[in-house]
Amino acid sequence: MANTPDFSQIGGDMEANKRSFWSRPEGVVGLLIMAGIAVLGITYINQILEFLIRVTENTLYLALLLGVLGLLIFLFTSKDVRTAVFFLFKTFTRKLAGIVIQLNPIAIMKIYVDDLKEKRQKMQGQIDLLAGQMVKLNKKITENNEAIKQKFAEANKAQSITDRPGMKEAASLATIEGAGLQEMNEKLFPLQRNIKLVLEFMEKVNTSAGYIIKETEIKVKLKEAEYQIVKESSNALRTAVSIFKGDPDKKFYFDESMEYIQDDMSKKLGEMKRAMDLSMDFINSVDIQNGILSDKGEALLNAYNQGEFKLINLDSPAATPNSNRLNPPKDEGYRSLLE
Repeated sequence: MANTPDFSQIGGDMEANKRSFWSRPEGVVGLLIMAGIAVLGITYINQILEFLIRVTENTLYLALLLGVLGLLIFLFTSKDVRTAVFFLFKTFTRKLAGIVIQLNPIAIMKIYVDDLKEKRQKMQGQIDLLAGQMVKLNKKITENNEAIKQKFAEANKAQSITDRPGMKEAASLATIEGAGLQEMNEKLFPLQRNIKLVLEFMEKVNTSAGYIIKETEIKVKLKEAEYQIVKESSNALRTAVSIFKGDPDKKFYFDESMEYIQDDMSKKLGEMKRAMDLSMDFINSVDIQNGILSDKGEALLNAYNQGEFKLINLDSPAATPNSNRLNPPKDEGYRSLLE
């Protein structure tokens, strides 16, 4: 019989190929490594958790900061947002100014007038300072003119005696100095003229400012008087109207008082009616007793008029139901006191 070939060895060891990764040598090494990592993790679990918590917190903070930064960038770069913020700020400032004005408008007008007066005083100080500079400038130009005359006179004198040594140089020097002073005056004169024009303009402004301030003061006084009259008239009218409408707070207490009085009166009237109903039986019985006594009295009166009425005599023996008995006991008259 021919031998059958064994194909089981073809393709390598099948059992070795069927084994899992963890049963192989590299799997064992991996298990050892993972066990070491687990031991380290358990040993340093607190430090690892603290590190993870810090990383998470920092990540959250970073995300929050980035979100705020993005929002700010959007707000600053958005035209619509800027426009809305501008109008909101303008509305707020206008509302605030309106509240301030409503507190005391007359005082604000007076403050404005005082501010105008302070500015005018400041301008007057500047005018005085400018006038002082004008005086100095005029004085300087006058002094230069005098010095020019002096230098030219010296030059003429020196030229007349040029035969003497050094006179020619002295005449030239005096001429140069005079020309320099003249050039200075030529430069100072436009400045003096400009200062004069500015000074005249400021004087006119000062005069006009005085008129404006005076007119504004008159307007403020007139408006204050008008406002005071209107306010007092309004207060008087409000008082008159409050008589018809009544103060809401005071009217509330008035209505409450009226309601309390009405309730209290109703309660007391009810109690009085109940008391009258309860006492009606007694009053009826009293009326009956009075009627009986009245009838008895009338009968006694008729008996008295007919001579049949007998008065009680203190000296006569008391009429008792047992007065007809023979030989009554000695204490018979006193037993009734003990019964």
